[in-house]
Amino acid sequence: MRCSFGPSASGAVITAPKPRAGPHGRHVISGILRSLPGDAAQGWKGCPLLMSPSDARSGASPVAFAPLVARPDNLTSLVFAAIRDKIVDASLPPGSSVSEATLAAQLNVSKTPVREALLRLRHIGLVEPTSRGLRVIEPSVKLIRDAFEFRADVEAIAGRYAAARSGVDAREEIERAAQASLDAAHEGRTDGFLASDRHFHMAVAGAAGNDVLAQTAENSFVLTQALRQRDVALERDFVPDAEEHVGIADAIRGGDQQLASARLAEHILRIMAQLLDAFPGTTPAGATPRRRAAG
Repeated sequence: MRCSFGPSASGAVITAPKPRAGPHGRHVISGILRSLPGDAAQGWKGCPLLMSPSDARSGASPVAFAPLVARPDNLTSLVFAAIRDKIVDASLPPGSSVSEATLAAQLNVSKTPVREALLRLRHIGLVEPTSRGLRVIEPSVKLIRDAFEFRADVEAIAGRYAAARSGVDAREEIERAAQASLDAAHEGRTDGFLASDRHFHMAVAGAAGNDVLAQTAENSFVLTQALRQRDVALERDFVPDAEEHVGIADAIRGGDQQLASARLAEHILRIMAQLLDAFPGTTPAGATPRRRAAG
């Protein structure tokens, strides 16, 4: 069974590959086609090949994701980001199977970048092996605690090395990122804060002068941010986070290794405690839970 749509407004004829038979004899593709241009998008919307087994049975509309058309040098990074984002927004739900072949077909890429992206996702901890392949991790209190405790130790080491080794340019970049996060927090710009937050933590990791440590810090940041956004629906005041960024930057600028290390660990563990208090099934402490966005 195939679904073909086209030509679309762009002149392309798009055909879904023949899938394996799914549960109950249904032909099912779980994939990541985010959106398609114009009339082609409408065609994919009703294609039974792109529906999960539960959606196929219930008659729900399938999730649609766009195939990757660009072929940049860092194609694996692009594939990684596409899959990661679909895990974070639960388009690839917790516990769902992840198929290398299906993702490659849906993203319009070869299996190689998908395989490499899945290897990194597994290394980070967003997917896990099963007897039948890979699946998206399930949320749990233990997973959040493990991820944040590990990140706290990694970044504490990075902060110590950054205070000891970083040059003027690196320290100024850290200070700029910290101040940008504070400005965004005071102005209520959530997206701006989140971007500056990532910039700040990656700038500290980069200033440590250790490539292995920097990559580990980035991976642990990706995992904790994914868990934070996907599994804990929480409205938070980002001003305290940003003020702590400024304090960490001050310690690094002053070359105080012990203080920089301690402030980074305390910063991450404080956020962990807030998220654990707000985890579904627990009572929030000092934070207001909100309804999780649909999908």
